[in-house]
Amino acid sequence: MANLSNPYLLIGILFITVIASGAMCHAYTGSLNGTESVNAANGTTVVSGDLLIDTATMRKEPLASNPLNIVRPLIHGNILTAFTSIVTGAAPMDVIKNNSYITADGHISSKLDGIGKVEMDKNGKISVNKTDRMVWGYKFSDTYAVKSGNSINLIKNNEVIKTVAASDINNDTVPTDFVTAEGLKTWFETAEDGDNVTVDYYLGNFSDGRASVHGKDNIIHLFGEDTYGYMRNYTPGCPVMVYEHNATEVNVSSGLSYVESLPEYPTEIRAENAREFSRGWNNTIIPPHESAHGKENISFTSIAEAEAASGSATHGVCPPGRSLRDAILALGNPLPVGMSGAEESILYEYRPTIDVLVTNNGDYPIKIVMWNEGEGGATKTYTTIYELRDNATYVDNSTNETSE
Repeated sequence: MANLSNPYLLIGILFITVIASGAMCHAYTGSLNGTESVNAANGTTVVSGDLLIDTATMRKEPLASNPLNIVRPLIHGNILTAFTSIVTGAAPMDVIKNNSYITADGHISSKLDGIGKVEMDKNGKISVNKTDRMVWGYKFSDTYAVKSGNSINLIKNNEVIKTVAASDINNDTVPTDFVTAEGLKTWFETAEDGDNVTVDYYLGNFSDGRASVHGKDNIIHLFGEDTYGYMRNYTPGCPVMVYEHNATEVNVSSGLSYVESLPEYPTEIRAENAREFSRGWNNTIIPPHESAHGKENISFTSIAEAEAASGSATHGVCPPGRSLRDAILALGNPLPVGMSGAEESILYEYRPTIDVLVTNNGDYPIKIVMWNEGEGGATKTYTTIYELRDNATYVDNSTNETSE
């Protein structure tokens, strides 16, 4: 087989091609209005195997006017494209600026380890840059259900994408990853016309300025099941780490507390609430100079409490609250919102994970790890804070704007 990297051979082929294309160009004119098929906007996230450029439907240009379009297919041995271009007198427009991670047929190469970001210059030339730092985004509302008479309208980007009768609300007709069909029915029964509730979310306002990612399948494809699971578990607006880039976890702080037995409150319920508190904060990641709540899908058992305005309180969360609070304060961070510096660490009327807000004033993302050991009054809560560090950890995202 001929060596297509030989420059003299390439020059010869180009010369013959230009002559041939000049003769054939007139006959091919009717096919020059094909669609440019670049499957990504500037800032799009890509991974190995993605189709970035559909070369089969890419707009063709006459070789007589732009013979360099055939160079890349020839160099990379894409014989079919080269032959078709010679026969027809036109080749797919070459939009690739840097082909380090783009194959000749327009896919993202297996050379890309991790995630990449599409960069498009002012001339429409495309390159893919490998991501070499940690990246986080934020959970934002994507699709709303709005009550309208005996139905709900599903609205996305200010447009009604679907109308579902109240009697037809089920797992097949509405998104149910963030709200159950039964929960939506219950909401509908008490809602008034025009009331809305979010039924789906997206990831946006990424720390490195990349484009927003919508849809469960896209989020999982690009960032993995764990990222989507994290997004589901946490409150709207929460930061979500989507790429850690082999970050090193450095132990920087810790806390320890005991449930102990109190005669006026049932010990086993308090111990279970302590364990639930730990589950609600375990593996929470907070970017530098940011704040975050714990998980929202956590269930506590209330105990009657005369001092609480509501008449009950989630006793048992104060001991693990002290463990978390002490570890956070040891790093020089402020007292979390919803906490006090007293023995009763969680303030009444603050939900222990959804309302409590922890701030990270450091220059590295932190990861909160919490777990329990022991039973009953001897239940212990351990908290360890890790800093996540790599070669390009800190990105100041204070000036970023949400990408819609």
